Amino acid sequence: MIGTKTKGTFMILLSAIFFGLMPFFALKIYAEGFDVNNLLLYRFGFAFLWIVLFCLYKRIDIRINKKQFFLLLFVTIIGTMMTTYTLFLSYQYISSGLASTLHFVYPILTIALASLIYKEKFTVRKMTALFLSIIGIGLLSIGSESDLNMIGIIWALVSGLLYAIYIIGMAHKELKKISPFSVAFWIFGMTTLLFFCKCILTDQINTNFTPSSLFYILNLSVWSTFLAVVLFYKGMKYIGPGKASLLSTLEPLTGVIVGILVFNEKMDLKSSLAIVLILTSVLSVVQTKENKFHLLFHKIRQNKLKKA
Repeated sequence: MIGTKTKGTFMILLSAIFFGLMPFFALKIYAEGFDVNNLLLYRFGFAFLWIVLFCLYKRIDIRINKKQFFLLLFVTIIGTMMTTYTLFLSYQYISSGLASTLHFVYPILTIALASLIYKEKFTVRKMTALFLSIIGIGLLSIGSESDLNMIGIIWALVSGLLYAIYIIGMAHKELKKISPFSVAFWIFGMTTLLFFCKCILTDQINTNFTPSSLFYILNLSVWSTFLAVVLFYKGMKYIGPGKASLLSTLEPLTGVIVGILVFNEKMDLKSSLAIVLILTSVLSVVQTKENKFHLLFHKIRQNKLKKA
């Protein structure tokens, strides 16, 4: 039997990989003439369609109470509206690489908030993993000609803070009472409605679909939205927000691998070192004492069964 911690870890890692595919799909959709608002509208719109069909097929109860509704509305505005808006706003002042690096301040903020709110342990192992992941992400993201602009830096840091608040909000005990699919249903639905209103107000709804753009939008909505969000939320229920945010640093590593395999980007010494650091960080979080004891107990149990 697979333990809940191991199961949760696997879900978060898989979620990070799916999220890491997002830049690839986004670049393809941008090339088809879609802007950020339309990309997000169709991303969450189609994801909402998938979750509706799934809930109908599985007969999942999507009913929530008033408290859960306002909690979900809060994390939707913070997590899928404001985080994206502030991050993309920072791109106007600093390089996307530097912005992404500053955005990944969210693991340390998540751990700090989780220790204060949910009393999670702030261990040496977590600190070491966090330190290694920050250095690795910095090596992956920062170029040699990054322009430092205080406005852009502030917006990127704000996006990281908002995302940390989003993760902490998703870990609320009230939301743990409902199915991850029900959570995804409401978040996708609310986000779609918010971006639809935004596009209507700015008169910028793009309906010029091509087979290629539709293909990439559908893949973005399935892999990097529907599955990624559900796996992250479900995994976080097993291992907690602090550990989940650390394991999520595998996300930029996925982007590098996609760049090498798909866009023929070169692997230099800096990227190689960054990959080693991030993988070391992830492995140090995965290989906890709890998992070791679980494996030892499992082996002892198997030996007893063989002897019997």
